[in-house]
Amino acid sequence: MKITIIGAGGNIGQRIAKEAATRGHELTLITSKSLDFFGFASADNIKVKSGDVFKTDQLSELLKGSDVVISAYAPPADNSELISKASSSLIEAAKKAKVRLIAVGGAGSLYVNDNTQLVDTPDFPEVYKTIALAHRTAMENLYYEETELNWTIASPSAYIFEGERTNQFRIGNNNLLTNEKGESAISMEDFAVGILNEVDEARFIKARFTIGY
Repeated sequence: MKITIIGAGGNIGQRIAKEAATRGHELTLITSKSLDFFGFASADNIKVKSGDVFKTDQLSELLKGSDVVISAYAPPADNSELISKASSSLIEAAKKAKVRLIAVGGAGSLYVNDNTQLVDTPDFPEVYKTIALAHRTAMENLYYEETELNWTIASPSAYIFEGERTNQFRIGNNNLLTNEKGESAISMEDFAVGILNEVDEARFIKARFTIGY
């Protein structure tokens, strides 16, 4: 399968690229990093291209010919509002290129009960609130309103960390996944596995899903 990964040089993007490469997919990595950075220097089915997520027409040309686009775009820490601008451009570019889009979202909009999302709970860390709200706005105002594009949002658990690929995790819809201790976590490596499984299985079309232990 031909997969384009946007933001492939980031922490999550690197894991997605590695998992996709392990499965033998033909990859185009949209990043400023070189193939050497990924350890893919000898791979003939993986290439790197530069691109600007905010230049919609340019981006759509880069996406053409792909079967799936995975976006791991992350905004600068001091400008979370760019998530909506980037999401709008991604959606339009994917539609023009006629390609499926899987976007990494946030955990803050996952429900902890019937009426309350994680970001709205009293103990939600203030330092992450701006980015969580920005992800929620993009999902509700852009993705949920989009009927033409074949889109999917992948939300991690509350705590996502650099860890190991265990391939032992659960999949949920809109509710936060927790273990018997009430902890909500997923390694970046297993998050990538879950995303690539969704590439193959296409279970969540025009929907959001989450991955957790």
